[in-house]
This record gives sequence, C-alpha cells and structure tokens, in this order.
Amino acid sequence: MSRTSLYRLLIRLMPQKGIHLRAVDQTMPDAKKKAYEGILRRHKAAGGALAFFNQETITDFFTFGEARPGTPVVEDIAFRLASVSKLVSAAGILAMREQGLIDLDRDADTGLPYSLRHPQAPDVPITLRMLLTHTAGIFDGERYLKGIERGEPAGGLLAGDSHTKHLPSEGCEYSNFGVGLAGCVAEAQTGLSFECAMQRYLFEPLGMKASYYPQLLDSLVANARRIFPPQKHINFDAAARQARPKTGWDTPDAQAHHLFAHGSCCMDVKSLVTLGQALMTPGFFTQDTLQEMRSPLGSLHGRDPSLTQGLGMFILEDEQLSPNPLYGHQGMAYGAVHMLFLDLARGRGIISLTTGVSEAREYIMADVNRALLKEWAQDD
Repeated sequence: MSRTSLYRLLIRLMPQKGIHLRAVDQTMPDAKKKAYEGILRRHKAAGGALAFFNQETITDFFTFGEARPGTPVVEDIAFRLASVSKLVSAAGILAMREQGLIDLDRDADTGLPYSLRHPQAPDVPITLRMLLTHTAGIFDGERYLKGIERGEPAGGLLAGDSHTKHLPSEGCEYSNFGVGLAGCVAEAQTGLSFECAMQRYLFEPLGMKASYYPQLLDSLVANARRIFPPQKHINFDAAARQARPKTGWDTPDAQAHHLFAHGSCCMDVKSLVTLGQALMTPGFFTQDTLQEMRSPLGSLHGRDPSLTQGLGMFILEDEQLSPNPLYGHQGMAYGAVHMLFLDLARGRGIISLTTGVSEAREYIMADVNRALLKEWAQDD
C-alpha cells in the first residue's frame, strides 16, 4: 500500500464531525448545499469558507467551523492563502506592468545584490516571466526547505542547491522560491517594497482587504492546523503572526522579501472574489494581459498530467472534474488546503478556503479540491 493510500485510509477512519454550512448568501438548493457539506465532512474539514460567484456577484457564500478556538469563521475572516498567493502576486505584477513599471523580459539580475542565473548557463538572463512560469531553472532545494522558516537570506539560498538539473526555459519545475524571488525582482524594478507595490497597484484599486503581513490587517486571520497526524500545536498560529511588530514591510529588502510572494498573502473571501472577478473579463486588466495569464507557458505534466502552467496561473484540464478548462490556483500549507478556480466558459468561479482538511492528493491537486470541483461541474 502506498503512503497516499494509507493516509487516505487513516483519514476515513477518523471520527466524523458534523459540518453545517452557515449561509452568508445562498441561491443553490439545500440539496446542493448538503452535497458540499458531505464532501467537507468526508475529507474531515475543520473549518473554512466556500464561495461561488459570477462576474457580477457572489451567488453563494458559506462558512463553517472555527477560525480560532472559540471564534467561528465569519464572512470577514481572513485566511493565509498559501500558494493561491502565487496567482495574487502574478496579478499584481501584471497590474504594475500595465502601469509601465515592470518588464517581464528584462534581465532580473538588474538591481539585485545577487544573481539568479543558472550556474551551468551563466550567460542566460533570468526574467520575471520565467520566475512566474516556473521555467527559471530554480527549485526548492534542501537548503531552501530547511532555511525558509529561519528566514535565510536569498543570496545564501541561491548559492546552495537551488538550481535545477535542466537549464532555464528547458523545463518547468514548480518552485516556491522562484515565485518568492519574483517579488524581489518586482521591488528592484518598481523601487517599492513588494507589499507597498501590491497595495498601490492591486489591492487598493480593487478595494481588497489583503496583505502579505498578517499584522497589518484589521481583520482576524484564521489559524491552520494539520488534522492528521493530530497536532497539539497550531501549525499556523495567526494570533502570534498578527502580534508581530509592524516593521520591515515598507522598504525593499532583496535578501528577506523572497518569503512573501509565493505563499504569504492573507485576505478575506470577498476580497478574493473581487480578484477572481477581475480575472474573468477585461476591465481592470486588459484582454491581452488576461490572455497572457491563461496561455500555456510551461508543462507540469511531469507532476500532474492535468495541469499546465500559465503566467502565475494553473490551467486545469481534467474531464473527470469539468468539461471546460479551469483557470486558477491551489494552495496547501500548514494543514490548510485552498483554491480559486474560474470556469470561463460558464462565466463563474469557486473559492474554497480551510483551516485544516485532508491533505491527500492525486498528483498536485488535493482530493478535497477535486471532489468540490467535480460537484461544482454538475451545477445546472
């Protein structure tokens, strides 16, 4: 039996907890709501939010469980988005480009105190486009995985085992470090800290309550905890994060700010819906920008045959889940599993954010997200 099969078996053997979706907005039949409750129950979701929207409005929005002990998830609770942050960061960088501040194809080394170039291809410039499509020849090596919680400087990580065996543009290697470095490149090109640039060019214009620093948010941020093996401690202690000093966010820092763009964005459901709507049709973004994000620029088929990499965006093509291609991103960290996906053919989107749930996955996509997407595809 594989480790994944064993994990799934043990998840099924865990005690069932009742899940009641509390409606903030509801247009779907109660039978459909119960179907989603059943999925979340089977995958042992602890708490979270589930939202469905179209270009104009949120059609259905539910919360369930607790954000922190004794505090229920309510509509204005913020979540740490994990890798859904990659989609958010890419959208912000493209918004900066539309203002003439960013060049996706410029040598990314310009203005940085270190080089992103591959040691086996020192004459090949690395670009923001490569970083956002995981084709820069950078990956999450052992030194990165051990050093990220300690906040090891980017230059030291790049001097370690952070480069792929293949050369830049010759393969697609999903990398948190690579997208984190994209935030540092954006700082070098704009002269602003990544947080300030994202606030000025994406969050504030769209009216989003979001930040890469939980301590800067007025909203309560939800905890995250692994449900299996059971944890005594909180894997992502939001209260501790929000109690941190409000420093370091407003000045560029090429050595430290690789820790944000890939996974640290926090926001509430309605803010994430606002971004999803902006990514559906031209308006805030031009049609050219939206098409560029949705274009297949890298293949993730080595890890997941259903996924292609767009510009900061997954392209999910799996007829078992949806008859139409889906565009968006998944996030998994600290026991939480999230997603935002758009069905452009039907003009609608889905968001699922959790505080903890089964982390079983088939290739890249989590089982719980696959089940939710499959149920969503059956909507009238």
